[in-house]
Amino acid sequence: MRFRSEQKIHTDVCIVGTGGAGLRAAIEARRHGVEVLLVDKVVIGTNNNTRYSGGGFKAALPGILSSAYTKIFDSPREHFEAALIHGEYLNDQELVETLCYDAPARILELKDFGVEHFRDLYLKVPYPHGTGIVKPFVGTVKEMGVKTKPGFVVVELIVQNGRVKGLWGFEIYNGNWTTVHAKSVVLATGGAGEIFERNDTTANTTGDGYALAYRAGATLRDMEIVQFEPYVQAEPGLPMMDRHECEAEFYGILRNKDGEDFLKNYMPLSMEELDAFHKQFGAHLTDIRERVARAMALEVYSGRGDQGAILFDLTHVPDEKWKADLASQYTRKALLRGFDIRRKPMHVFPGAICTLGGIRINCSTETGIKGLFAAGEVAGGVHGAARLGGDALVETIVYGARAGKAAALHALSSSLPTSLPEGKRAKTDLEVVLANSPHDPGTPLKIKNRIKSIMWQKVGLLRDEKGLRQALNELQRIQKELLPYLFARTFRDLREAVEVRNMLLVGEMVTRSALMREESRGAHYRLDRSYRDDRNWLQNLFLSEKSGRMFLKKEPIKFLKMKPQKISKFGLEVRG
Repeated sequence: MRFRSEQKIHTDVCIVGTGGAGLRAAIEARRHGVEVLLVDKVVIGTNNNTRYSGGGFKAALPGILSSAYTKIFDSPREHFEAALIHGEYLNDQELVETLCYDAPARILELKDFGVEHFRDLYLKVPYPHGTGIVKPFVGTVKEMGVKTKPGFVVVELIVQNGRVKGLWGFEIYNGNWTTVHAKSVVLATGGAGEIFERNDTTANTTGDGYALAYRAGATLRDMEIVQFEPYVQAEPGLPMMDRHECEAEFYGILRNKDGEDFLKNYMPLSMEELDAFHKQFGAHLTDIRERVARAMALEVYSGRGDQGAILFDLTHVPDEKWKADLASQYTRKALLRGFDIRRKPMHVFPGAICTLGGIRINCSTETGIKGLFAAGEVAGGVHGAARLGGDALVETIVYGARAGKAAALHALSSSLPTSLPEGKRAKTDLEVVLANSPHDPGTPLKIKNRIKSIMWQKVGLLRDEKGLRQALNELQRIQKELLPYLFARTFRDLREAVEVRNMLLVGEMVTRSALMREESRGAHYRLDRSYRDDRNWLQNLFLSEKSGRMFLKKEPIKFLKMKPQKISKFGLEVRG
């Protein structure tokens, strides 16, 4: 099978990805009067992490944003300081400051785009809560005349003389090979949670943007930092998704196989008696989830797990805590499917939720390649080594808007490339996959599952040098022994084959970075280096391609606004 025909599209700005960041970028770019094309490998605005998020925003909007599930700050400065402390100082301080000072205005303007419940989406919008953002954004994009192309798989960015000229890709629905001529390109493709066997992300978060940027010559940063959500269902027969019981969830108890309420062994208690999580431990769960996830993993690692998981006990929670909102009641029906969680504990265990590293950007979302911008989870530097609850959605709208503006202004001062190469090498590589005979070692789904297993077992919550080196060797073996047999019988299969290649590359990025960072910090935890080493590792890791090889270097963190405290929010010993 071959591609059916070759197509060309011309636009001022091409945005890849239609989650919160991509949609917000499209709105802002269109505001500047340029022609905008939105592309996504699936249906526009559906299968992305924004839509399936909890729907919480964090910003200095006291009395406006709900503080039911996360702390709301009195000032942008307070937000800024909290984000740096939580990020264990790996954050780019200029990016964090921009986030915190832009956030209030960007949140309040959501009502202009039809977002009705931005104050408390998780209380008012049935699951998936993020639909309350994405659906009105999609409507606004259509009203503004943004062109969209669903089912478009981006294969490679076109870069000439350090300047992006467009991209190559194929269309799943008609089999066309397509060249997009663009003055500006925005990557808003989300993260890479799907590279892990256990995750709480959509199946489309396969790290495509990281792979595209890397192959184009952009620099990435801190790719070892991956955040894990604690309460992901691990009950046989039930979907692998985050629990959400509204108020009831925060009165639940995590127990090991012996029935022990173990969390207090890992985190200092503010009060002994049973109460809401934030009252017991002095912080909202969403603002300390990394520490909870690590405690769960250490219990299982120490042999105190139950069926490789932890028991979540809600049997004691009072009736009134189950009736706090209609959205949560719907979620229980959708996720539990008859499991009576009010009568017996449920198995839960953490899953990857957010990639905190990503493409290196500045406050205008520029990547270092002229005309290429990045926003949302695909970009790194905002959150550092750990992320406060609510900051991810704020990042999508703050930096989505900045990316849209910067891309539009660049397009207005640039001329459209008139002739581009047709991407024969990239096209031929994929036609080989289409021509390969079906062969068991080359089944895309089987290779995906192998990558996911390696990453989960060796590069998950608990890491050490031995496991990381084993993971690297196994990933390289897949590259050498299985990728030559990769095949696709349909263009949908070909999308999955492209994802396999991207997942393998991103898996290597995460593994090499985790191996290089010889300490624990935030969400990155090394069993063989279980301390924060400020003397040697108050450094960012930058990653790029050089002469066909992955090159990593560390650079000292710049202290512009705030120097680090010698205490870790995550209970780690701080050296140096």
